[in-house]
Amino acid sequence: MNVPAFLAKRFLFGSRRGLPKTVSLLALFGVALGAASLVVAMGLMSGYRHELAEKLAGTSAEVVAMPQPGANVEEQRAQLRALPNVTAVARTAFAPALLLSSRAPDGVDALVKALELPDGLATTRLLGAVPGLAKSFADLEAKGETPVLLGAGLAKRLGASAGGAIVLETSSAALAAGLAVPARTPLAVAAVVETGFSEVDDGWAVVPLAVFERLAPPGARQGVWEMKLVRPSASGETVAAARKLLGENATVLDWKILNRDLFEALAVQQTLLFVVLTLIVAVAAGTVVSSLVVLLAEKTREVGVLAALGAPPALVARTFRLSGMLLGGTGLALGVSFGILVCFLLTVFRAVRFPPEIAKVYYLSWMPFRPEPLHVFGILAIGFLLVLGASALPARRAARMNPADALRYE
Repeated sequence: MNVPAFLAKRFLFGSRRGLPKTVSLLALFGVALGAASLVVAMGLMSGYRHELAEKLAGTSAEVVAMPQPGANVEEQRAQLRALPNVTAVARTAFAPALLLSSRAPDGVDALVKALELPDGLATTRLLGAVPGLAKSFADLEAKGETPVLLGAGLAKRLGASAGGAIVLETSSAALAAGLAVPARTPLAVAAVVETGFSEVDDGWAVVPLAVFERLAPPGARQGVWEMKLVRPSASGETVAAARKLLGENATVLDWKILNRDLFEALAVQQTLLFVVLTLIVAVAAGTVVSSLVVLLAEKTREVGVLAALGAPPALVARTFRLSGMLLGGTGLALGVSFGILVCFLLTVFRAVRFPPEIAKVYYLSWMPFRPEPLHVFGILAIGFLLVLGASALPARRAARMNPADALRYE
């Protein structure tokens, strides 16, 4: 029989009334609230980081490379497709433009993306998820119309919907020199997409690559190669192989380089948030000291009886340490469970949503909460260490108590 564990349970969960019971409940709920806050905060940061990475990976490939001037396009595509870890290769390009409609006669700024079909649907996964996009583009082009896919936010500002019409206005060198008027091209809206990624939803207009090469300024038509990888984490190998193929001076970038500063900043922010909120758990663990001090005052005579019966000081100290661990551990378990439940509900119901002006800052229209198992384990481990440290002082005091004084205690 584990005597210290038995005594710890008897001391904590025996017939306790009044102040001792109140202090214990406050300690338990304080630890639980601190742990829950830490789980929700870590879930927020992890969910944001993962969702942002997912959206970034869905709108651009893991590796981009500038094409060699004058090279045969199909030959270069085949060479890039043969690189290690590559599953899809497509050309793309971007150019700023102005979109006009009856609701927005003054125009709305947009970023026009060239989409190469069908390969571009594999390298730009969020666009590849639009049902029947390739067929819609092909049907409109067969009718002699110029198709476009609009982000949901951009379409809302234009007052456009699938099947509607807008106008694309592009610039040129002659326009900059004051020698020409802007070129305007009617576009037929093939579809409207809502990805949850504000950069796409609020600013992208996607047209087929062949259309882009007709309408875009000459300097934007060369574009870049996009490569989708089997294992994005192994992008370094593909970058090295692409540079060897295209030349050491070629511009080849992977998603780690393109987004390095952003994700490093998020990692630092998450670490600092973890440290700050751990202080809340530490303060809550401090209430365990108060609870054990009150418990010791209530059980002083029992401690004296144990000592008189021959219980060594180590057994008394271990009893009070276990009492603190039971109290704090219960609070940690309840807090972590509650925090995970809150994260689940906030994510399922998409409770944290942003208006368009805030979504532009965070790049997401809603915030997911996804606590990682490693973070949950870390919260439990640090919480137990804090509770163990908080239990040490009352346990030491109980072990040093004089049996005669304890028996005379009133």
